[in-house]
Amino acid sequence: MATNDFLVEIGTEELPPKALHKLMTSLADAIGAGLNKAQLAHGDVEALATPRRLAVIVRDLADAQPEQSIERRGPAVTAAFDADGNPTKAASGFARSCGVDVADLDQMETEKGSWLVYRERKPGEQTVTLIGSIVEAAAASLPIERPMRWGASRAEFVRPVHWIVMLMGKDVVPANLFGLDTGRTSRGHRFMSTGEVSIASPNDYEEALEAHKVIASFEKRRAIIQTQLDTIQAAQAANVVPDAELLDEVTSLVEWPAALCGEFDPAFLDVPEEALISAMKSHQRYFHLRDNAGKLAPAFIAVANIDSRNPASVIAGNERVIVPRLSDASFFFRQDSKSTLESKLERLAHIVFQGKLGSYFDKARRVEALAGDIAEMLSDDIDKARRAGLLCKTDLVTDMVGEFPELQGIMGGYYARVDGEDDAVADAIAEHYLPVQSGGALPVTRAGQIIAIADKLDTLTGLFGIGQPPTGSRDPFALRRQSIGVLRICIECALPLDIVALVNLATTRHDRDFDPAPLIEYLFERLAVSYQEQGIPVDTFNAVRYAGEPVTELTQFDHQVRALQAFRGHDSAEALVAANKRVANILRQADADGLPGISPALFDSDAESGLHAEVNRVKAGIGPDTSYEAQLALLAELRPAIDRYFDDVLVMAEDARVKQNRLATLADMRALFMGVADVSLLQM
Repeated sequence: MATNDFLVEIGTEELPPKALHKLMTSLADAIGAGLNKAQLAHGDVEALATPRRLAVIVRDLADAQPEQSIERRGPAVTAAFDADGNPTKAASGFARSCGVDVADLDQMETEKGSWLVYRERKPGEQTVTLIGSIVEAAAASLPIERPMRWGASRAEFVRPVHWIVMLMGKDVVPANLFGLDTGRTSRGHRFMSTGEVSIASPNDYEEALEAHKVIASFEKRRAIIQTQLDTIQAAQAANVVPDAELLDEVTSLVEWPAALCGEFDPAFLDVPEEALISAMKSHQRYFHLRDNAGKLAPAFIAVANIDSRNPASVIAGNERVIVPRLSDASFFFRQDSKSTLESKLERLAHIVFQGKLGSYFDKARRVEALAGDIAEMLSDDIDKARRAGLLCKTDLVTDMVGEFPELQGIMGGYYARVDGEDDAVADAIAEHYLPVQSGGALPVTRAGQIIAIADKLDTLTGLFGIGQPPTGSRDPFALRRQSIGVLRICIECALPLDIVALVNLATTRHDRDFDPAPLIEYLFERLAVSYQEQGIPVDTFNAVRYAGEPVTELTQFDHQVRALQAFRGHDSAEALVAANKRVANILRQADADGLPGISPALFDSDAESGLHAEVNRVKAGIGPDTSYEAQLALLAELRPAIDRYFDDVLVMAEDARVKQNRLATLADMRALFMGVADVSLLQM
């Protein structure tokens, strides 16, 4: 079957930069899926995009579907003909639905009898007749939150569409999408080209656009920008701070990148560097630099979308643009510093945290109290924890955070130092939002860890308490991230805190009665998912979670989960797990509640007395100071006695007293294991 490369390009007004990469890959994936569903053979599916276009190239696309073989089974032969051999209504109706006479139908034999069957072979449809609808369906499936309409058309897309290129080899594929006829005419760079570009074939696409100052490949543009950043970095003897998110966004903003280095007045460096960086990054999409000592340099890199013959003029323009932004940051910092964080508490009372949970002032009071409780649990400074908890939200009412909301917490730390607050209080305020993303950095200071836990638990208990847990994709308060944050801080910072006690305590800090159970269960569910992401299966987690003496102190819980996972590789693990499953089943089926104590006098074999003695020996070896690994190792030593017991002893003896005694022996062994982990839950 003949093949050709296929190209589709959807030309638009400027696409949203933060969504461009996702739109690009989603379109390619959807077209690939549509081709597969239509049984159109093809090679690689390549995704390309610039601010003004989404494009897909499909290599070696078949010219047509393969020959189609159709087979439809109809009624049974016994129901298809009457006693005289005439077709029944069932047979006639089936033939009519297939567009043929009953005489044209075949019969097929199966184990269940004979059936009428319609068979047809027809050539596959041509790709050019199918591809337009495939592209249209793919475009309609893109993740677009607010599709736009333009002009008098009813068509919708992420941005108004101005041209469509669709080529199969060197030929235009005729179709009409978004009210536009397809063709081979694309557009070059808005300012550095003569406008329209004729595309001869998919293979010529990138080269033709590049001749008109458009680099269609997202990956190629990103690599060019990175090379330009490296070149400037070397010339400046400074270091460009890596920022993959900003690099992707800038790549989505330009078709012909040209990185240029500008400078700003060093006097602005008196402003907290996070504010300067935010002004450069968030507002202008500039990269910042650091000198060899790691300090912020009074310079930036802008990536222009034009190769100017007078780059100095472009640099000067960017330098003029950044000054008002940096001046605003400087002004906000001076103004905010004129009043203390404590004086801003009253303004928090006018900002609603959540309708049923009160204002941010109410939240600050709860966090203050809970932080003091946690500090007491950890034998840490209670006064500093309470102070940080009280002030941690006050920067929300500052001008700086109003302009740069991503700086909340960070600016609070700066303002606390300006106010003369203790360094531990300032650090805790600055760190209490951490981690701000999955796998992100955790608070470093103990006070920061305490406030982070208190703040997150207050939010979690409050939202769960009023019946607003995360559901599906809806999680406006980022409760999933906050729950993982609490768990990670407790475990990775080695804080000896009982998660059940913490949740119960946080619940009492609200002015209404909340049931803590749903949140506790949710936290353990999130913890189980976290372990699965680390390669630890859920059965290992459950074996620890549902042990006879459940561990709720998270650092110990984590230690036991990891130790049990390692134990699964022990030579005796599989046999011990099988034995525990067998014992659990026996005890469950025998309804072994209320068993009498073990009577050695009823033992009638060395296997019975041997297992009893070994269980007692291991019990004696497990004390409050015995490590979890040592407990597992001791349990492993029971394997020979257990194997011998099941080889030599019939548990369900005819003598009721002997049977009860043997069940009691097994229950005793089971309880010993359950004190460490419910290994019967492991899938070996």
